[in-house]
Amino acid sequence: MFKSAGSPAGDNSSVASVLHNARGGGIDLPEELRNELADFDKRSRTLSHYEVIGVGPDADGGSIRRAYLDKSRRYHPDAWYGKNLGSYGPLLSKAFQRLSTAYQVLADEDLRAQYDKQTAAKLNATDRAAIERRKLSREEEERRHREGRERLLRSKGFARIAAARQLYQDAVGMAEHGERARAIATLQAAKELDPRRPEIADKLAQLELEAQKARARFALQNGREHEEKNELPAAIAAFAQAFQIDPQSYEGALGAARCAFAAGEVHKASGFAAKAAEVAPNGEVEARILLGKAFIELGFKAKARHELTLVLSQHPDHKEARVLLKRV
Repeated sequence: MFKSAGSPAGDNSSVASVLHNARGGGIDLPEELRNELADFDKRSRTLSHYEVIGVGPDADGGSIRRAYLDKSRRYHPDAWYGKNLGSYGPLLSKAFQRLSTAYQVLADEDLRAQYDKQTAAKLNATDRAAIERRKLSREEEERRHREGRERLLRSKGFARIAAARQLYQDAVGMAEHGERARAIATLQAAKELDPRRPEIADKLAQLELEAQKARARFALQNGREHEEKNELPAAIAAFAQAFQIDPQSYEGALGAARCAFAAGEVHKASGFAAKAAEVAPNGEVEARILLGKAFIELGFKAKARHELTLVLSQHPDHKEARVLLKRV
């Protein structure tokens, strides 16, 4: 074996170790999982949520949950805590994050319906037919639930209290199975029957807030996917939608600002960056840097100087802020 000049003979073992690791030796992951992660990393952008979890578009909620739990046990970083993962560590984290995102969408019937509608054009005829069958089945089930609610709403006297209790229990079960929209409609009917029962109002408020957050997360995910593909107009629209749904969404406002700036829509970028700075949870450095850049492009030097000075007052060694400040 060749040795570097001046290197001790023992260095040969380190060279062998590097070669051993390059072939996957010394990595505490099964070879099958290493290959799976490498393949997933190459194809993740083109995979649907169904393919990520490993189920078909016609899978029911139980099948989706079981497939998710099976994969999450394989991909969860905690399952390999203290192990030597080498370059597979980031791949494992990325795969688990992608898996979690897919499950968040597919486990929620309302978000799943939005996702199916959004991706239908990319599916083959068999998968489109499966999704259409699920849609028709859900519509029929919703029709029956709606008729049941309407019958209970016609209850009189003390029967209204019993009907409200039944609807409340039904709604709790629906929410547990990811049918949030149906649960909300059921709770609204229960509240009409018994407006004084606090747990009905509390559960309704909780689910409405969860629905708002879920819609915002879905829009954010769309924004990230479009941004990764450099589809800037679609990314701006998705991030802006997330911020519109949740006016406290820093990521939504910042994403819209970032993509608008990249697309050359500087006025729009400055507006969203200002909103991001307002709602930033733990400091607004990234938003103010972006705002400073936008103001420089727009010729608002005093405003740019103000934003950059604010950044430097909190982070005196911020290199980008210092470089930008020299331009104004």
